[in-house]
Amino acid sequence: MARFLFRFGFCTPEQWEANEAHGWDDESSEAFFIEAESYEVALAWGCEVAESLTRSLFEIADWGKEVPSWKESGFAYWIEDDPDSALSSQALERLPVVRAGEMPSLSQW
Repeated sequence: MARFLFRFGFCTPEQWEANEAHGWDDESSEAFFIEAESYEVALAWGCEVAESLTRSLFEIADWGKEVPSWKESGFAYWIEDDPDSALSSQALERLPVVRAGEMPSLSQW
């Protein structure tokens, strides 16, 4: 099993609201490792985790409206080709590790 660094952009509920109110394009980004059999499996599972994590942020914030879909919002996502050049070794050591098919808890972030 290989380890892939999945990175993605997203909006917090506060960012989403401010972007809509002011026409801004503010967003955050996050990263985590995925243990998977292939690049394709890691990329697909990363998208599932990103959807779930961002949905959780809106639910915790008691959004009160329809929760926006991360997938449908068109945020950037990718598997990092060279993790060691993308982030410091200290940052890489702190990232959560998720096995393909297993959903992490929000507390890992």
